[in-house]
Amino acid sequence: MIDKQSVIDSLRGVLDPEIGISIVDLNMVRDITITGDDVRVKIALTVAHCPLAKTLQSDVEKALKKSGSVHSVTVETTSMSKAELNDLRTMLQNRTTKTGAEPKASIGPGIERLGKREIRNIIAVVSGKGGVGKSFVTSMLACELRRQGYEVGVLDADLTGPSIAKVFGLSDRPSKTPSGAITPIQTMTGIRVMSINLVLDDPGTPVIWRGPIVNSVIRQLYWEVDWGPLHYLLVDLPPGTSDAPLTVFQSLPLDGVIVVSSPQNLASMIVTKAVNMAKKMNAEILGLVENMSYLECPECGEKINVYGPSQGEKLAAELGILFLGSIPIDPVIARKSDEGRIEDYSSPAFQAITDKLRLRTSEQVQQLTQGLPIAWSVEPAKS
Repeated sequence: MIDKQSVIDSLRGVLDPEIGISIVDLNMVRDITITGDDVRVKIALTVAHCPLAKTLQSDVEKALKKSGSVHSVTVETTSMSKAELNDLRTMLQNRTTKTGAEPKASIGPGIERLGKREIRNIIAVVSGKGGVGKSFVTSMLACELRRQGYEVGVLDADLTGPSIAKVFGLSDRPSKTPSGAITPIQTMTGIRVMSINLVLDDPGTPVIWRGPIVNSVIRQLYWEVDWGPLHYLLVDLPPGTSDAPLTVFQSLPLDGVIVVSSPQNLASMIVTKAVNMAKKMNAEILGLVENMSYLECPECGEKINVYGPSQGEKLAAELGILFLGSIPIDPVIARKSDEGRIEDYSSPAFQAITDKLRLRTSEQVQQLTQGLPIAWSVEPAKS
């Protein structure tokens, strides 16, 4: 005998793929209609047009058919309102409070950590060494997440070597809202970008600033910009462990860090410094990406190790972090970047990396009981 309670009991084992908690506990099950041995269920998504909606629908169908009493399942989806997302945020925060989780370590005297506002995930992309393609990885992650339906922003925190505006083909100066907030420039696909090059009179002007000014500007580029509701804000950091990366680690409410390396032993050695810095700053390391891993011969398909054998997987294991994937050398990348058309480029490698990234950030949400700060006041993505 099928009734609503038995359907709810079956759905308790279905987890939201973005959050990792039962869809029943998240109040996502909104309507159940039973006609004979046919069941129709309506699910309220936390992200409209969620790329993982089909996965959730499949999980619901499997869970209901598992008992053998249900013949057919129809799953409809809607999306939560902003008020419902705020209620969800409160519920998750209460879960954290009840566990008595300890907060993260202090970031130090005199440093104010800025708020998150309507940004769900803030992820820094770092490297210990320049020239490993960190900005390329940042821009491609933004492009791939945007293709999957997410609202995405990119903050170019590399003040002395900004390149994000160039690869996206942006040159317009940001405007200000009536309240005085800066409006980021949008790319062709709707990625919101802020870079120091967009506010300089001449993009070729060198930024010759001492540490305190650099720190202040990075904080302004984040806090004084009206980013609006975002699912992901990617922060492109300068290489090394100097003032600028330190400011981002101390000032921005980061949800995680992605580390970029290349096959050379020298790059691996210096990347270790960046990883150790992130650990000292209590930042969650989401994983390591190895760029320029190999070149595929266009004639025979043979993989050529231009910079030596790949070391990404081994390095990640030694550092105790997740290996997100390898990116091959592709001459098209340089051409698209020079033309400001990086959004036209796509790679299966980045699709795999963003899949792992989504799963990793989902794991973070599951670890809310350990005190991880997660923001939920995000408007659904627009189609």
